[in-house]
Amino acid sequence: MKSSYTVPSLFSPIPRFAQDTYGPVALFHHTKEIWKLGLWLGSGGLLLLAPRHAHLLGEFRRQSRYHRWQGWLCGQCLAFVALVATTAYLFAQPTQAERLDLGGAVVWAALLGATLWLWLLALAPARFWAWLVRREAPALVAGMVLGYCASRVVEQLVWQEAPLAQKELWGILSGYTLALVHTLLGWIYPDRVYIPESAVVGTPDFAVEITYACSGIEGISLIVLFIALYLGLFHKELRFPQSFWLFPLGICAIWLGNALRIAALIILGSEISPELASEGFHAQAGWIMLILIILGLLWVSHRWHYFATSPAYSPSKGGAIRLETGLLLPLLALLATTMITAAFSSGGFDSLYPLKVLVTLAVLGYCWNAYTRLGWHWDWQAPLIGGAVFAVWMALEPDSGADGAGLAQGLAGLSGGPAALWLVFRVLGSVVAVPLAEELAFRGYLLRKLIARDIETVPPGRFTWVSFLASSVLFGLLHERWLAGSLAGMGYALALYRRGRIGDAVVAHMTTNGLIALTVLARGRWGLWT
Repeated sequence: MKSSYTVPSLFSPIPRFAQDTYGPVALFHHTKEIWKLGLWLGSGGLLLLAPRHAHLLGEFRRQSRYHRWQGWLCGQCLAFVALVATTAYLFAQPTQAERLDLGGAVVWAALLGATLWLWLLALAPARFWAWLVRREAPALVAGMVLGYCASRVVEQLVWQEAPLAQKELWGILSGYTLALVHTLLGWIYPDRVYIPESAVVGTPDFAVEITYACSGIEGISLIVLFIALYLGLFHKELRFPQSFWLFPLGICAIWLGNALRIAALIILGSEISPELASEGFHAQAGWIMLILIILGLLWVSHRWHYFATSPAYSPSKGGAIRLETGLLLPLLALLATTMITAAFSSGGFDSLYPLKVLVTLAVLGYCWNAYTRLGWHWDWQAPLIGGAVFAVWMALEPDSGADGAGLAQGLAGLSGGPAALWLVFRVLGSVVAVPLAEELAFRGYLLRKLIARDIETVPPGRFTWVSFLASSVLFGLLHERWLAGSLAGMGYALALYRRGRIGDAVVAHMTTNGLIALTVLARGRWGLWT
């Protein structure tokens, strides 16, 4: 049976919101876009302030030294609770227009502003923020304008409805991509579907339509942005103008990689499963390709004398693993195998999850000698912190079985033995492998890296507001439930701060995940594992 499928862009976007909203309803309809725009504005400001970050950070520390932040933090927590309650009320029945009137919009916006302002006052006194605005107003405004313009450009390049994306330039690039995919398929299939005027290519069993977004323009945009940032950050270690060749090298690599991805998707859909190709593979393959190309560019630029002023060389075989490498490798292995197994899964059920656990545990074992000085003893308060994090997580978790329907159906499709084995590995991964990998990376590495370049000069229990908040928020963003994840990261950081031992943070994390696993198995809350 022939399957037709519109191939998604290299990095699948979040669906656009409906365009038929107006007035206060439109504000609520686009709240999910507000934080994205805020990230763009903030990133633009930070980028232009980067040359003076050392001076600004020193002034921040000086003015915050005797700052009484406790009251502001309590106020921020109260405002945040009120914001959550108001949001829950307004969105509980989104079809009731009376809940989305102008008054509700004003109250919600005021609470959001108060929450953010009180958070800033908890970090530093008002005089610091006033000084920052007076001194850096031009850079802040220019940075936010830059961030806004960048967000609009990316939106034009990403959304298929955008007029700019329908220009002939992208059509030409899509045409070349279509021709290359057709050529690649010709090495395997003598009988192919090829309709250039409709941008359709494939096999008699599975064909795809290559739209402008599939042309590779998104990957090219991301690789150009990465190379520009990389050249700026490491300009002292690179040769110029030779390093500018990284731009055409990266652009060609990502475009060829995108064509290979589409060809692989067609082969997978033709030979194995159209559902697997369209549901699992396309969502992850683009990111896997981007990461591999970025790693390749980093390797080339650091190893080749043509690009690097002092090329790096691999340590001799048998050499001890550096602490920083050992702290990061398990999480990188976990993320890499997660993307790979997700690419070959469909329906919300990761049948290859045991592979992820085995790879992560193998990397942990390989690096274990690097962890001997981290402090693995723990006391009874660590499980209590983990239990408190579990309570917060469950309070923020909607009691809906729809999120875990795919997992439950996939598990039901296995026979008794394989299903039991999968559950054993799922619990083992959740309670052992994941806490170890994440705590080593976030509390062992990132928490100290945000304080000093050389993490071995920073005691594990040293506290700074920047490292505490930044590492916790980044930990939260790693999870789908970013708010609960950020609060969990704060809890595990507090477990570490108590005695400066990574073992306390790991045990707290294991306790949380163990209680979640128990809830899943006892109550059938499969959505907690998605």
